[in-house]
Amino acid sequence: MNQLHQCHQIQGCNKIFIDAFKSRREKTLDHRNAFILTHYHADHYVGLPRGKGEKGYIGPAKIHCTPITANLLREIHNIDNCLIVTHEYGQAWKHGEIEITFYDANHCPGAAIVFFKVPAVGTTVQKVHNKEASFINRSSLDYYHLHTGDMRFHPKFKSYPLIRDVVAQRRLDVLYLDTTYANPKHVFLSQDDAVHKIASQVKELLGPNEMYKRTKKQNFFQSSSSSSLSGLNSKFMHNTLVLLSCYSIGKEKVLWNSSIQSDQLVYVNQTKYKMLQCIECGEKEEESHGIVKRCTLDPQKSDVHVIQMGLAGSLHPYFQPNFEDCAVYAHKLKKGYTRVVAFIPTGWANASKYNKNHAISVRRVNMRELLGDGNGNIDSIHVEIRLVAYSEHSSYSELRECVEFMRPKRIIPTVFSNEKDYAAIEKRFADLVDSQRAKEAFIGKLLGGGSGGGSFGSSYNGVKQGAGFLPSVQNENDENIVIKNIKKRKEPSPATAIDNVITIDEENEEEYLSKTASEAKIRPQQNILVDKEDTMDDKSALLSTTSSKMAANTNRGQSSSTPILPIDDENVARLVSMGFAASVARDSLLAKKNNIERAIEWL
Repeated sequence: MNQLHQCHQIQGCNKIFIDAFKSRREKTLDHRNAFILTHYHADHYVGLPRGKGEKGYIGPAKIHCTPITANLLREIHNIDNCLIVTHEYGQAWKHGEIEITFYDANHCPGAAIVFFKVPAVGTTVQKVHNKEASFINRSSLDYYHLHTGDMRFHPKFKSYPLIRDVVAQRRLDVLYLDTTYANPKHVFLSQDDAVHKIASQVKELLGPNEMYKRTKKQNFFQSSSSSSLSGLNSKFMHNTLVLLSCYSIGKEKVLWNSSIQSDQLVYVNQTKYKMLQCIECGEKEEESHGIVKRCTLDPQKSDVHVIQMGLAGSLHPYFQPNFEDCAVYAHKLKKGYTRVVAFIPTGWANASKYNKNHAISVRRVNMRELLGDGNGNIDSIHVEIRLVAYSEHSSYSELRECVEFMRPKRIIPTVFSNEKDYAAIEKRFADLVDSQRAKEAFIGKLLGGGSGGGSFGSSYNGVKQGAGFLPSVQNENDENIVIKNIKKRKEPSPATAIDNVITIDEENEEEYLSKTASEAKIRPQQNILVDKEDTMDDKSALLSTTSSKMAANTNRGQSSSTPILPIDDENVARLVSMGFAASVARDSLLAKKNNIERAIEWL
């Protein structure tokens, strides 16, 4: 989630902050504030110190979350229980006058979308001959907002009572939307289909294992001639190890179904096992939340192992399989594996033509050359790495379906790279928002209406782009103020402040948090672009923006005092390694402003 304030604070809710431990850290010092943690992924709890006492989280602002997330905060993050407030799905609770309800986000265990009911401030009174004549129904002035955190839109969202009723009345004001895959190129299977695809392949791969082991055992006791004959029969058989790439929390459906269909336990490390115990303690919305019962801490008892995202390969800026590490992992188990098949379930599987064309990558790794010894009597291991288009974020078509159902006055994207990307995302959903109500709200603003609802027009970095709109800001006391007669000032684009951009990944939170333990060392103007499921939040696109503009000016014969940045030689080398000629690589990078991902797609 982007760290701009507008992504973490609901309009009209000045004392409530969502996944904002980094961007609004100073607000945790006020006991009147409430901090909502939508789910336990590093890009959402970033900035939340681990442990108790002075070095840990001391509040006094309370953390509000679901029971599963609370278990993870207590057991994994070591947060003092007195600072955690749990709320079940569907049970409304209040902070001040604001009514809040969590619903299942269909993301990872314990993840919540957050529904807000913001009461109108004051009551409008009409007077006739100095006597009170009538009142406007205050409830008709309430505002309703929905923050999705991270979510995968599902038809069950339409049955959530409060959302269903507000949508039926066309009363949803602002939708804070998880736009991780808000681009038409992101098309992938439904979750159920993707899970079935992986689980059925795991079953097929592991089926011959027992036969292979029996054949090898028979060969040991038979004569050399019969052994040779048996060896011929088993020539195309394999003793297979399956590796499933996962984040710390998430993809439990893949593990559960793979375990059931293959009739095998799943090996996980101690940290993963402890996390799975935490999700089992929560309210079971999914059968897969009980996956810990089908897990083992003994790697010798299973041919299905969970590995960290990244071990089997990288997706930046395109899919690069890691055959050697997979082979070494199997070799160290000393179980005579002849084949390793690693699955990488990710929404980025179909993000580019290159990824699609290399969704299954195969190589035979010579262990004697790699390590100087074989794998028992086995000199090489067949390694296969498979990308599967599975995600716990919404695909582009699902996002469209979500906005079409919700029909909000406006959306606020919560995942974007820069100002240009933000505007492009808004444009993709412009035909689905309730434009009539948005116009009415805009007119209401001009006439001095309240500020609790959504404003009309685009918003980035707090600057409202609607024509004639008087921007609303906050003073030190968190009071909404309308500023009149102020010229619109264009906010600096993130592309002009590359030094202030940080990229982190959910699986590298320990390293990231250790580097940022002292908040005083981090400048407040920094933006954080978060990698989700190995997301390609393309820092190269930002780096190239300024240089490409200067190049364009130079091509027009305009002079520039700033030197033009050359095409990145590393990007050229990457394209050449993919089989493209150096001249073609340079032309594509020049055409796509040194953006390696777009250059790959263009080629």
